[in-house]
Amino acid sequence: MGKVTNELIDHDYDGIQEYDNDLPGWWKALFIITIIIAIIYVPYYHFFGDLQEAEYQKEMGTYVEAGADRGAFTAYSSPWASNGEITPALRAEMAKILDAPFDEQLMRTMAKADADQLAKLKAAFPDVIADYGSGTSAPPVPVEKEEAVTEAPAIEMAALTDEASLAAGKKIWDTQCFTCHLNDGGGSIGPNMTDDYWIHGGDMASIVNIIKVGVPTKGMIPWETTLSADQILQVSSFIKVKLVGTTPAAPKAPQGDLFEG
Repeated sequence: MGKVTNELIDHDYDGIQEYDNDLPGWWKALFIITIIIAIIYVPYYHFFGDLQEAEYQKEMGTYVEAGADRGAFTAYSSPWASNGEITPALRAEMAKILDAPFDEQLMRTMAKADADQLAKLKAAFPDVIADYGSGTSAPPVPVEKEEAVTEAPAIEMAALTDEASLAAGKKIWDTQCFTCHLNDGGGSIGPNMTDDYWIHGGDMASIVNIIKVGVPTKGMIPWETTLSADQILQVSSFIKVKLVGTTPAAPKAPQGDLFEG
């Protein structure tokens, strides 16, 4: 004789009683299915298959089978990316694609970044920022590809002094130049722009010229492709008239030669 169901259980709690009902068949079947899935899932994803990191690297195209040195308790580690960071191997590959050192490309990106983007780049690549900020190193550039800075023409050039031009120059400084030289001109990645020491000359013609042609090997892009001739003259005038001779909050050590003029 089978078990009798749908009977009141001999149990009373505050006048409440319950029936001795079996669980529905569909619920039992679903429970059994979940057990079967777990039996398959655990060995596949934790012993023989790919964990999330490997799956992500495959989707990003950075998965390398030969580098899949992993086991049941060892996560996959890609030679191209680790914990979301760009590895030296990927930097070298990017340099081949971009036909320029990775650090140089990064500095060009930083020169065009806004304040929020710049903060993220500094957090992601502190090693590059430290190298450029100290002024002691630069990305390796093959000699045959190194670009020489075009010398400024030997002409006299006066700075603009009207308020409209200086205001326009300040706007350019605050939106473009501050990333490498800081808002007060004290210098960060780039040199201090408030003292009398200049790497490429401190006269107006030299300042205008270096902004135009840039110094790609040091991370400064040629701004003549972004700014007009009038804008370059305006920001150069702002540097010469409003920044030189001021006292920034944390001035960078002098770089270059003393300019008296």
